[in-house]
Amino acid sequence: MYYKHVEPAELIATHARGLKDHELAALFRVSLSTIKRRREALGLGSNCPRNNVGRLGEQLVARHLTDLGLSVTPTEGHNAPSDLLVNGWRVDVKVGHHRANPGTGRDAVEFHVPARRSSDMDKYSYPKNYQRDTDFFALAVLSGQEMVHLYVLPASRWKPTITIHPDCPFCEFLVYRDNVASLRSTDAVAA
Repeated sequence: MYYKHVEPAELIATHARGLKDHELAALFRVSLSTIKRRREALGLGSNCPRNNVGRLGEQLVARHLTDLGLSVTPTEGHNAPSDLLVNGWRVDVKVGHHRANPGTGRDAVEFHVPARRSSDMDKYSYPKNYQRDTDFFALAVLSGQEMVHLYVLPASRWKPTITIHPDCPFCEFLVYRDNVASLRSTDAVAA
């Protein structure tokens, strides 16, 4: 195998075995960015479960908002400051992680929105200023491959971990559940 050139058929075959980008880079003896570029050029998705869940969330949110008659445009590139443009608003999509609450018996969903983001297998990190780069968060609660709730919060409600209790009538975020009215306006200021 000539390592400076990655044969498309070999990359497709090894990708199909479930290898992640860093494993493919080591196998082919090329940089991680080379693997990402070649994988994307071949239309191959990521084999990273976390990335795939995030991408699924973005697709489900975009489809849901489009079905509601909103203008939705995915942003270009994985380093864009937000995931979607919705009626001109910058929207960052997050998918929650279910967490059982044994004390109450109610389900809780946690959304991690860290002030620092990592890249290149956690080798580097950089600050993320949500109030500057994003107008709203679209917090998607999934059940399997389906979105069961969408919470649209203004970026001013940011905190590193947002915990939502979907079944609790006293949840501080209940007013945002399945409420996209703030995204319909094209001239209001995100509060």
